Amino acid sequence: MLKPSESTKQSRQVARLLQRQRVVHLLRTSGPLARADLADRLGLPRPSITTLVADLIDDGTLVELESRIEGAGSRGRPRILLDCNPEARRVLGIQIDGIRARVVLADATGNISHEDQTPTGDRDAAAVIRSITRIATKLMSDPEGKQASVVGVCIPGLVDDTTGLVIASHELGWTNVELGKLISRDLGIPVAVQDTTKAITLAETIAGAAREARTAVVLDHGGRLGVGLIIDGRPYSGSTGVAGAIGHVPVYGSVAPCRCGRTGCVEADMSMYAMQAAAPQTVGQTYEDVDIDALREENARNEQSQNIVRDVIDRVAHTAALIEALLDPELIIVAGLIVEFDELADGLVARIDELRPPERQSRTTTVRSNIGRDAPIAVIVALQQLDPDIAGMLHTPA
Repeated sequence: MLKPSESTKQSRQVARLLQRQRVVHLLRTSGPLARADLADRLGLPRPSITTLVADLIDDGTLVELESRIEGAGSRGRPRILLDCNPEARRVLGIQIDGIRARVVLADATGNISHEDQTPTGDRDAAAVIRSITRIATKLMSDPEGKQASVVGVCIPGLVDDTTGLVIASHELGWTNVELGKLISRDLGIPVAVQDTTKAITLAETIAGAAREARTAVVLDHGGRLGVGLIIDGRPYSGSTGVAGAIGHVPVYGSVAPCRCGRTGCVEADMSMYAMQAAAPQTVGQTYEDVDIDALREENARNEQSQNIVRDVIDRVAHTAALIEALLDPELIIVAGLIVEFDELADGLVARIDELRPPERQSRTTTVRSNIGRDAPIAVIVALQQLDPDIAGMLHTPA
């Protein structure tokens, strides 16, 4: 149990992590900017921005550019602009799902310089890990690649992110894989491993729809259904670190077979995997390989397929309505692979809004995530390790 003073200290350290990343994200997407601009855009006091910027300059993440005078003929003090440092330390981000493992090399501001991928499919964990480390070594051996300081890994499943152990990833068929330990051994640098839903939730907190929210629920809807929780402006992991892992909780009355070997799991009834009966030709295909327009036209003519998709959306929406009533969040954020399919994502948002009881109207807003499928969320997992004061602060304390 944390003492109150320890809990307060940890909350402040997590808040500092999020503020640092928001500064970097804003400069990466809208820079260069002056300190005053950062304070105004982020709604933070100027002394706080001064402290954050000083730390980010000291660790090499940001640089000051040449002074610039405000306006022609201005006699005021020159404004010093800030930007991301192109020579910042490098990190590796590894994003694994049931189809592929994507490996990216990025700087400490999140800018990707090199990337490659390897299939996962029916391959065992050892084979995939060998391919990942081979790709990572190749990316860093490129003349312009540079060595990475840390690695961040995202994988769908039940993950002990304090040790990097993948307890179970049914999407890949992996159990008790010491993913962090094995990659760290092969590459010789620290590795952090996080469940994909938790990583998406952190990305939403830093740079997504939840960056201004105190409370939010993230529905990670793809090959499975995961729930991310944001409470008091920070991701919430629960007492043992796996809050929101609802994929293999049994649904009353369901007999749908699940990939875990049991029947009636949430994932079997509510994920996009559950929708594949409406489009069996997409089984095993990557998103890039699916002809979306042809699939849309075919399903529009097939009433049975429409009913399958509609039932899945309806079940997810009812689950979201229950979670909303329990937590009373400001936002429900529809995220994951589903946002790549406009009709599905819009349909889910509309159905959640439709199910909201009259007394809950205007209390919670449902939105689509603006963080795309290929966003380097694994890089954010890696970046947590670069500040020794906050490394591990998102982990649930013992």
